[in-house]
Amino acid sequence: MAKLISVCTQKGGVGKTTLTMLLATYYHTTMGKPVTVIDADFPQHSFDATRRSELASVQNDEELQSLYVTLYPEVNREMYKVYRGSLEELAMFLAGLKEKGDDELVFIDMPGSMNVKGFDRVASQLDYIILPMEADKMTFTAGLQTLDLFDKFREAKGADYKLFMLWNKYKKSENPSLMDGIETIVRERGNVQILKCRITDSVSWKRERSTLFPSDKIKALADELTKELTINQSVA
Repeated sequence: MAKLISVCTQKGGVGKTTLTMLLATYYHTTMGKPVTVIDADFPQHSFDATRRSELASVQNDEELQSLYVTLYPEVNREMYKVYRGSLEELAMFLAGLKEKGDDELVFIDMPGSMNVKGFDRVASQLDYIILPMEADKMTFTAGLQTLDLFDKFREAKGADYKLFMLWNKYKKSENPSLMDGIETIVRERGNVQILKCRITDSVSWKRERSTLFPSDKIKALADELTKELTINQSVA
């Protein structure tokens, strides 16, 4: 059975597409995992737009062409597929996605708002949800709202997913007591695991995101998730 995964939160601009892209590309190119990405982040569809832009760049840049040929030398080592569509469309064929090849990782890039038709139907089918959290009031409030909604999906639709909280855009100057307080509140809710890896606040994360070329910056998070998601390890 395929594993359906989404970096998801009620607040936009927290880096969910960047994290999805870094993870999907790393798992596929560096760890040799079968990966599919569904870009349901309407209307911008930035994941799909990035893939199209990168393919155009490869055609016009000899250095990128050389790197591309090195990464994808054979027919059985193609780049992973990126599909775009609305949540309403996606909800119609989720059952088919679940039946994809063993250990396939299907990343779904969801909209930054849960007030979108089809969100509940898609979200309730997910296997793993990664909630990016920052140590500020707006992100924390949005995070709790996200957890509330997923609790409702679990109760109303019999959803069976595992929730992770990930410290994102972490600054070393953050107030430790504030972070401890947030973690305490999240733990008290139950059904949420706080990941040990922390994503630092750096523009380089966005600069290094790619749908074709992997970045080692995501290695620590990918390694931790590999254990938590019981992903079979295989090297490309």
